[in-house]
Amino acid sequence: MSFRSGPRSTRFDWRTFQVRQLGAFVSALLALAFTLTLGACAGAAASSSSTHSRSVITAAELSAAGSESVYDLISRARPEFFREKPSQKYSEKLALGDQTVTAERPALIVNGQRAGDFGDLHTIPASTLSGVRYYSIEEAKRKFGMQFGGGAIELTYATPRAP
Repeated sequence: MSFRSGPRSTRFDWRTFQVRQLGAFVSALLALAFTLTLGACAGAAASSSSTHSRSVITAAELSAAGSESVYDLISRARPEFFREKPSQKYSEKLALGDQTVTAERPALIVNGQRAGDFGDLHTIPASTLSGVRYYSIEEAKRKFGMQFGGGAIELTYATPRAP
């Protein structure tokens, strides 16, 4: 084995130069794309937190309702809370091997506990609450249990202030 030792060739290789320049350009382009994507995600997160969620009725909306019942307020402000969602539910036809699809109404949750039914919403003044939140079927099952196949509407009462 013999190694050549001696002066290197001083000839300029354009192909090597072009590949190196192309590599630097691609790296810069990827860095720019990453920066723009990161900025767009941060902007989207900031804008989504500043807008109100359609699944929540805030205390300001509730206090503005005055003597209106919770049912009337939800019907006017967020009618999608009352839409019955189809859920897979076994019925009497199960013995025959059939499975039917039924729709369930959202369950009523008051201060974290299941309570009452939809008729009770007519008797509750909206101004007595501090918040109303709708949970989708998946969210309700995760938070409250598997028996909530139609989702849930959670009412949170305003805590009385000490004099």
